[in-house]
Amino acid sequence: MLGIAFLAGAATTLHGGALYVPNYSFESPTVPPVSPYAVPGIDSWQKSPQPAWYDPSQNDDTPWEDLTGTFYNVPFPGEFIDNCDGNQAAFLFALPGVALFQDYNSLSGTNTVPSHAFNAHFNLARSYTLTVGLIGGSGSMAPGATFQISLYYRDASNNIVTVAATTITNTTAAFPDTTNFVDYQVHVPTVQPGDPWAGKNIGVQLASTVDLSLARGYWDVDSVRLVEGIDVPNYSFESPTIPPVSPYAAPDIDYWQKSPQPAWYDPSQNDNTPWDDLMGEFYNVPFPGQFIDNCTGNQAAFMFALPDVALFQDFDSFSGTNAPTHALSAAFSPGKAYSLTVGLIGGGGGMAQGATFQLALYYRDASKNMVTVAATAVTNTTAAFPTNTHLVDYQVQMPGVKATDPWAGQHIGIQLLSTVGFDLVGGYWDLDNVRLAETVPPALANPGLANGQISFTLLSEPGLGFDIQAATNLTPGLSQWVTIGTLTNVTGAAVFTDPLANAHQRFYRARQL
Repeated sequence: MLGIAFLAGAATTLHGGALYVPNYSFESPTVPPVSPYAVPGIDSWQKSPQPAWYDPSQNDDTPWEDLTGTFYNVPFPGEFIDNCDGNQAAFLFALPGVALFQDYNSLSGTNTVPSHAFNAHFNLARSYTLTVGLIGGSGSMAPGATFQISLYYRDASNNIVTVAATTITNTTAAFPDTTNFVDYQVHVPTVQPGDPWAGKNIGVQLASTVDLSLARGYWDVDSVRLVEGIDVPNYSFESPTIPPVSPYAAPDIDYWQKSPQPAWYDPSQNDNTPWDDLMGEFYNVPFPGQFIDNCTGNQAAFMFALPDVALFQDFDSFSGTNAPTHALSAAFSPGKAYSLTVGLIGGGGGMAQGATFQLALYYRDASKNMVTVAATAVTNTTAAFPTNTHLVDYQVQMPGVKATDPWAGQHIGIQLLSTVGFDLVGGYWDLDNVRLAETVPPALANPGLANGQISFTLLSEPGLGFDIQAATNLTPGLSQWVTIGTLTNVTGAAVFTDPLANAHQRFYRARQL
């Protein structure tokens, strides 16, 4: 008899909507840890073809193929990259046309048949964010040299068509050293039915876009991450635009609805401050000691630490005097899990230690009342927020939706709420980069028994690690779970086989690491 049970690990972080990018950290092929610590081979990635202008004899007899490759992260002082993912990364010389790309039909090395390993699509009603770790300035790279990361699709003629791109410029401010990768992102907003890329396979391109006059040095690249998410309108509080002049802030916030003024609030007792002014947006001023170093875009939001101060957004919410836009139209789908992530800074304006804040996911019942589904409380302490110039991510995790849950099929709502008591009022919170992801809850599926071996498929978000455990009894107090193996679910669906399954009855579970 075959029994399968699943138990998720405690205190884990959802990798919201992560999509599998083959050889995302350039660990294949293995680079020997001996000089020259680099090879031109890169599995899964296709290299751009040699352009007509490039003559190896005029470039130290360097083949075009050798301008891109993988390298071993040498543990030498001044050279070791402290946040390298794994033991290797990629290099691309800063010459025009040097590029790596990957899509469903791309090739690698001398292969003549695509592996089709990268099989992600631009799905309707979903957004996409590509994040890449990058180091510029190596090899005497010229200031002003440029690099581009992009997402693309192929049209009917198999041409690469860019959907979204981000250009990075080499400066000492952007890359103060060569031993720490800096993350850069490109974002594709919600895919609409009329978009030509809707339903198409996703392509990722990493390209040197330097001008010939600045051609020298090389870029280091690592940890290519692609996330499918649910676009939250005005997620980084860039709209409306705040003028970069004093007071660098305004109460207007597009797409987000503000909580109504409560009966206890009297503006005349609060410096004649209207309730509406307790929430708004601000420009990230580039002043020493004030500039937020990981702000998404140029703006963020502020919320005063008073009871009932809140921002929320759902299908029927509105901003200002506008009618609902229905822009946030995602619903809680049975079989899916959800995570809400928000960048937060506490302590602003002399905020009291112990002041609290809440992030929540909710739905509206038949009477249009907000019903909280999952929430996370945040407490202001100097340990939690040691500086007012760096946002800290906090997350609400919601387990898989069951078909019988009252919120199944209902529109998703997001609430950002000050929950401080009257004894600790004062100061303000800074907020940015609201991310909502729909994920696959870990599950065991497709059990089978053949040749004395039990096998099953572990389904989860790509890249997660698990302990596989077994027991012969599920009776409370009698079950003894034993770890029989570990498994990293690289692609999102991994098969585990137990060659020692000789018990009459055996149960399995996977515990996330």
